[in-house]
Amino acid sequence: MDFVFNQIVGDGANLFMVIVAIVIGFVGGLSYVDKVRTEEKEKGNRPF
Repeated sequence: MDFVFNQIVGDGANLFMVIVAIVIGFVGGLSYVDKVRTEEKEKGNRPF
């Protein structure tokens, strides 16, 4: 029975790590897109 418990806990930990990795990738992608948009917007606002 101990093996079954460890397997369930292990699967939960793996699932949690996958979800965390997906969230980190999503946030990183959003911040990159925001950075690119901001650079483009600032490039258009330069007086020189």
